[in-house]
Parts: sequence; structure tokens; C-alpha cells
Amino acid sequence: MIEPKVTVLTTVYNGLPYLKEAIDSTLDQTYGNFKYLIIDDASPDPEVVKFIEKYDDPRIQLEVNEKNLGVSDTFNKAMTMIDTPYVVRVDQDDVNLPTRIEDQINFLDENQDLSIVCSWEHTIDENGKKGHDWKNKIENYGDFLAPIFLTLSPIWHPSIAFRKDALVDIGGFKREYTRAEDFDVTARLALWRHSAAIIPKFHLLQRQHSKSQSKEFAKEQLKVCYQVQEELIQHFLDEKKALEIASFFRIEGPRNDKFSKPILLNLNKILNELFIQVKDKQKMTDEEMESFKSVIYKRIGLGLKYSNYYSLLPSVLFTSLFYILSPLYFNKLYKVFSYLYNRFNLVRLRIRP
Repeated sequence: MIEPKVTVLTTVYNGLPYLKEAIDSTLDQTYGNFKYLIIDDASPDPEVVKFIEKYDDPRIQLEVNEKNLGVSDTFNKAMTMIDTPYVVRVDQDDVNLPTRIEDQINFLDENQDLSIVCSWEHTIDENGKKGHDWKNKIENYGDFLAPIFLTLSPIWHPSIAFRKDALVDIGGFKREYTRAEDFDVTARLALWRHSAAIIPKFHLLQRQHSKSQSKEFAKEQLKVCYQVQEELIQHFLDEKKALEIASFFRIEGPRNDKFSKPILLNLNKILNELFIQVKDKQKMTDEEMESFKSVIYKRIGLGLKYSNYYSLLPSVLFTSLFYILSPLYFNKLYKVFSYLYNRFNLVRLRIRP
């Protein structure tokens, strides 16, 4: 048999009852020449390891941590054990569709400039019932980099396949970003100028249930994502400007929760400076930069983009027009209209005979 060039990796912590479907759907792939590394991170449930040991398949290598290391350290341990150029991640509660490995490895073989890929995903619930479909595309590096500035992930880690050297290159996973390790890894891959793509095929049933990390630790996860976002932006701007634009990208207002005309015009200057710095430091082509800007403006609206054109308007009209051009801030527009309505009523009461 030809030496495998792919290792499938599943890290396990109390994976029952969904673990069987994850393992079975991996072993039943149309692409069969792979190593399958399963690492149990000291699961308290003794039945987990017993269950895995029942499999009689030479591709499976079971490693059991003596103590719980956590996601980051377990993943980094796996990287020291893997000797193949490609790694395919399979989470303990997800289900692979039959051609996932074959399609993803062929795609990486045919696109040597790519470091990491993911695929379209169906979500399923505890009972396997399909819910939302995740479909997106990445046309170029600008599409990969921009969402991270908005605390959005451009790729979905449950369905990733990647070149091992790329993860080693950026230093693997980092324990200090626990709960949002995937987002941090994605940010560093993009910052280090690695490229990514989304294969336009469904390759995974991604299970969502009440005990998943994304639901159980949602607040902690969001806090760490904000930290990653701010640190990324500080590669291009000083800390003060970075924090201002980071907060704006998160659809948050200034501390006084009021977007005044001077604040908005200043944010526009910061944003344009960010564009210049990103293009220069990341050595982006014009096409990549246009994609980068398009992603940003699609999210935040056009209020800042055109603010210089209506900057001579009175403050109330200026801010109102900004909100109209920036739909995600519409709740703030409601506050403006409420304020004007209340002021009008106060004036009317004062002039009433």
C-alpha cells in the first residue's frame, strides 16, 4: 500500500453518544488510505476509551492523555505525532459525508497555494434532523482576511482539511485563547498570509446540541474573539485607533452610546488608514483589497464610506443619513427619531397657548 499522506484527527472528551457516528462516517469514506489518530483527553467517562478500543481497524491509532490537557495542548500534541502532509479534522459529534476526504485532499492537491480548506455544512440536532445550511465562498485572500476584522470566521473548522506545515508555521494552537482557539488560529493563518478556500460541496453534518462548547461557553468565547480581533487590528493601527474601530466593527457605539458627527468622521479617517496599512503590510493586490473593502462595507453599511460627501449637513441630518446607510445600526436610528420626537413634543407643549 502507498504510504498515507493524510491523517484524520479526532480529539475526544466524553464523546458518547455521538462518537460512533463520527468514527463510522470516517472509516466508511470513499478515500480509505489514511491514518486515523484519535486522542482521548482523559475523559471522566471510562466507557469512552472502551468504546474506541472495540474498533478493529489498523488505521486507528488511539492515544489516551494521562491528564486532561485541554483543546489547544491536545491539538498541539497531535501535531507532534502526525507525520503526513495533510490533516483532516473530525469532531467527536459530527458526521462526515462519504466523499469528504477524497474531495478535500484532491482540492488541496490541485491548489498548491492553499493552506486550509473547509466545505459547506448541514447542521443537525441531537436526533440527526437537518437544520440550517452553511454556504459561503472565498474568492481571494481579501475575502479570507476581512471577516476576522469583524469577529466573523471566514472558514468553519468542523469541516477543515489543512497542510500540517501551515499550522506548525504559525505556532499551532495557543492555550491563552481557550474557548476561541479556532478563531485565533484562523486569524494567525490570515495574518501570516496563508490562503484558504471553501469547497462548494456539502461534506459534513455539523451537530448542534445543548452541551456543545459554542453554547455552553458562549460568553467566554465571544470575549476571547474580541481579544483576537483587537490584537489583529493592532498589527495595523495604534492601540487607541484599533480599539475604536474594533468596537465599531462589532456594531457597538462609543462609550456614550451616541454617534456624533465628529466621532463618525474620525472613524472614517481611521477606517481609511486601516485600509492603507492592511494593503501595504499584507502586500495585497488591488483585486484582493477591493474584496477586503467589499466584505467590510457589506457588514457595516455605507454610512462611513460616503460620510465625507454629506459632511456639510447639519449634525442631526448627518447622523440620521449615516444610520439610514448603515442598516445594522438601525436600532440607534430609532433612538435618534425617538429623541427628535420627544424634543418636538416638548417644544410644542411650550408654545401651546
